[in-house]
Amino acid sequence: MKRSPMAIKQRLLILASLVLLVVLFLVSPLWAMESQSGDQITIAQNEIIDDDLYVFGTAVMIDGTVRGDVIGAGRQITVNGTVEGDLVAAGQAIVINGTVNDDVRIAGQVLQLGTNARIADDVVAAGASLESKAGSTIAGDLSFAGAQALLGGTVQQDVKGTMAALELGGTVGRNMDVTVGSDRPFVNPPFTPQPPVAIPPVAAGLTVTDSARIGGELNYRSSSEAKIDSAAQIAGGVNREAIKSETSRPTVAPALPTVAPAVVLWGNVQRWMTLLLVGAVGFWLVPGWIQQLGTTVQAKPLPSLGWGMVTGLIVGTLAIAIPIVTIILIVILGSFLWNLVPLIMGVGLLTNSILVIGFLLFIGYVPPIVVSFLGGQWFLRSVQRNWLSNRILTLAIGLLIFVFLSAIPLLGGLIYLIVILLGLGALWIWLRNRSPSLRNSR
Repeated sequence: MKRSPMAIKQRLLILASLVLLVVLFLVSPLWAMESQSGDQITIAQNEIIDDDLYVFGTAVMIDGTVRGDVIGAGRQITVNGTVEGDLVAAGQAIVINGTVNDDVRIAGQVLQLGTNARIADDVVAAGASLESKAGSTIAGDLSFAGAQALLGGTVQQDVKGTMAALELGGTVGRNMDVTVGSDRPFVNPPFTPQPPVAIPPVAAGLTVTDSARIGGELNYRSSSEAKIDSAAQIAGGVNREAIKSETSRPTVAPALPTVAPAVVLWGNVQRWMTLLLVGAVGFWLVPGWIQQLGTTVQAKPLPSLGWGMVTGLIVGTLAIAIPIVTIILIVILGSFLWNLVPLIMGVGLLTNSILVIGFLLFIGYVPPIVVSFLGGQWFLRSVQRNWLSNRILTLAIGLLIFVFLSAIPLLGGLIYLIVILLGLGALWIWLRNRSPSLRNSR
């Protein structure tokens, strides 16, 4: 089912923010343990901090006054006091029921502006749910990307955003320009931690209640007409741009084309030729390395299999952790060192690309070549020992056996997985034997 670029962008924004928040929730106890304040970090009501404040904990409560910016991350961050600078925060739940005298940039599963919230400038937010309660005030613009928003407070300037569900019951001083990209209700993702702040129910699509006031235009893009109460006041009129409904698209997948046996056979021949060519180049460039990996697999098959699983988990964890660390650094440093954002993003993307591409290239070529070479040796020992000295012939025979076995439905996938794990484990053991620090960890 083909999705529109807008819908894909919306899902990526929601997914990125939720992944960041879940990871922050999981790692925040570690940060708190490194803090002298422990898991609970509290700025008391009569406490005044004359500088910027950096807080990382499971539960962060700011009841006092911070005469600078607040940079924070944790499971729940609550601001009941006063922040005289910017508030930049990420967490599972962000609750503001005090005063922020500059911009607010927040990302969270649940974002809430309480009745006493006073934001003196813009709010930029991303997450699953944003709620501004009646009585809250944003003096600047509100920009939100996420699953749903319930706006009952006052935004003195513009409201912009992309979301699946939006209900406006408060006041917008100027224009509202939003994309409501889904006609399905929001469902809290499974297997995510239960938020410490309740997520309010919001009907799918755009709803404008009788208490809503918009000083300018209401411009919205949606697959369905907005539900606008007749008592709502919209000074500049309503403009709708229709987008194609997701549910109107055909949901029946097209039948899979029949693949001719000759095509399957030719694909396996190409695979065999490719692996043989790469293996021949490997024997020419690094013959000792390939043979060392093969010797490791032959001498330590079970340790190679076990270390292969460990190596796969480590690479998978790093592939997830690097983008998350990059996002965290951008959130923390981006508010006051914007010049570093392109560098941080570039280094993060480059590092992750090298890791993922290198890993895929390795498992695509090296383990099949190493294990196939061993298989070719085993076959020739039982048939014609005199040919063992010809490494290319030995590899060609072994690859022929490997390609045939790995092409068998179901069984082939299991064989290929075992081969990959053996190759990864052999690489780990080889690196450990060459590195003193890894050797000492045995």
